[in-house]
Amino acid sequence: MKAGSRTRPKLPPVAEGVYPFVCVGVIDMGEQESIWKGKTRYSDKVKLIFELPGETIEVDGEDLPRQLSRNFTFSSSSKSALRQFVSSWLGRSFTDGEFSEFELFELLGKPGLLSVVHSEDGQYANVGGAMALARGMAAPSAKSAYLRFDTTEWEEELFAALPEYLQEQLKKSTQYKNRHLPSEEVSVAAAAIQAAEDADDGEECPF
Repeated sequence: MKAGSRTRPKLPPVAEGVYPFVCVGVIDMGEQESIWKGKTRYSDKVKLIFELPGETIEVDGEDLPRQLSRNFTFSSSSKSALRQFVSSWLGRSFTDGEFSEFELFELLGKPGLLSVVHSEDGQYANVGGAMALARGMAAPSAKSAYLRFDTTEWEEELFAALPEYLQEQLKKSTQYKNRHLPSEEVSVAAAAIQAAEDADDGEECPF
């Protein structure tokens, strides 16, 4: 077994352009750490996941629906990327109060048109903006199962059912870390003594 055999090959980015889409995921990513100009800060994030009906990608011999996603910072400000994105997508304006009360999970299953742009190096396809379907345009349907998760109402069964890449991202949230702190204090000295004793018990290492 080669060390690189578990690394998936990099998938080619979807071509730039405008695509019909269906929102198939609204994931509350919790409070995530980021570094800006050398300073660490924390902010609440949400990930929106979009399926592009009719676009597929072959993975391990299976044709799967093509998906793109974008992370946003939670904010009801009129200048926030999240509010501007949703307003353009739904074709409506919000007051500060209206958007602060808007239920983002209601976006699941909603269609629209998505602009896709490539990164400067052409290696990645990024979600640009969204807009409502043109008048008279048939709404597309998605093949992907809908995904939703709320870190404020953490459910372990729902977490375990999420794709692995989402689980790994959620594990970086302060909500996950707070829920999985050791329930009892561990003595480092005692742990070291126990480890030394275990190393001398003559049993074979299982790995």
